Amino acid sequence: MDPSQQQPGPEPRPEGASPGSGPGSSGAPDGTAPAGGTGRPDPWAAPPEGASPGPAGPGQPGYGPPGYPGAVGQHPAYQPFQQFPGYPMAPVAPSVNGFSIASLISGIVCCMPPLGLVLGVIGLRQIKRKGQRGKGMAITGIALSTVSTLLVTLFLATGAASDVWREFEEAADEVASYKTVEDLRTGHCYNLPGSSDKDGEEVSEVRIVDCAEPHEAEVTGVFKLDGYDSYPGDKALQPVAERRCTAIDRAYALDDWAIPPTMDRYFLTPTAESWKLGDRRVTCSYATEGGKKVKVSVRREAASFDQEQLAYLTAENKVLATIDVMPLEDFPESADGHRAWARATSAALAESSAALKGRKWTGPVDGLAEKRAAEFTSAKAAWDLAARARDDESFWLHVYDADSALKPETEKSIRGHLKLATTEPAEETRT
Repeated sequence: MDPSQQQPGPEPRPEGASPGSGPGSSGAPDGTAPAGGTGRPDPWAAPPEGASPGPAGPGQPGYGPPGYPGAVGQHPAYQPFQQFPGYPMAPVAPSVNGFSIASLISGIVCCMPPLGLVLGVIGLRQIKRKGQRGKGMAITGIALSTVSTLLVTLFLATGAASDVWREFEEAADEVASYKTVEDLRTGHCYNLPGSSDKDGEEVSEVRIVDCAEPHEAEVTGVFKLDGYDSYPGDKALQPVAERRCTAIDRAYALDDWAIPPTMDRYFLTPTAESWKLGDRRVTCSYATEGGKKVKVSVRREAASFDQEQLAYLTAENKVLATIDVMPLEDFPESADGHRAWARATSAALAESSAALKGRKWTGPVDGLAEKRAAEFTSAKAAWDLAARARDDESFWLHVYDADSALKPETEKSIRGHLKLATTEPAEETRT
């Protein structure tokens, strides 16, 4: 009970009142109630002789034993009031040591094994000194970190770390080498994912590698399509890409005899899906067939040759570049187109013949170049006849005669003296 709720004691004796007088008092000298009275003793009456005084009330001195100084004349004591006890406070749990938690985490993660060991030792010392919790976590962290530290030490001592790091670097390089088709640039060598059959296969990702490493393809150039309001379809893009890429391929690899026999022209065109995303790129390449790989680059630009080599290759490639633009339709559907093609080829042969005869060549090449110029002139005459052909059969007969006029043996001899490649390429590569 709150002290403010204790029962009131007797009113204080009025000043000047005698011990035997007061409210309800009969005036009896011993303080007892007279007969017929209220029966309540006078609180101001002196205690009977020999009586032991009760405990004193709050803020008041009690009665002492007989003879206690100042006991006589004081008012009787009150019964002590009882105060309700309060609720006991809940015991406060000791805190968990932070170092023990960190030690356990470090031991589990194993990122820095010695760190968990050090944190665990510090945690145990603080737990003992401060009475904190977390001893089990600290011990577990120490144990795990100790095992991890021993494993790491063994790992480093045996040299396995260098092997793992090397494999990690190789894996990282391999992941970084994967690019989208849009990332391909002229001169990139790359490998294609999936099956070895590349024709008609959609490609979105390639792995770029060094051209000295095994690879399946090499980029010769890139161009953008224009003049289309919507996706024209693969059938319409194929002839455009083939014609443009043929010219790009020849400029990139001037000597097509130096191209590995396993490689052929290859190009990547936009798909209907990539077209919607703004893709207009055509990537021209040389690529292997059947999943085979090469370790050389096909790049043979002008700077790769001396003056005589470049002059000879320029004359030969001028004729080949004209032959490359053969009409896609058959002669009956495009007779005029075929005759125009024949006239263009005849003109190219005339220019190349003049270039070979108009230059002074060193050594035996001079006579061989004169012979090759004569072959160009004979082929030109056959192409002139083809340009006047009226039917499909006569046209191709004259084209066959023109092709027969160009002797591979003459070209091989010239190449041998000029120190150029002498292995004749596949027909698909040349046309």
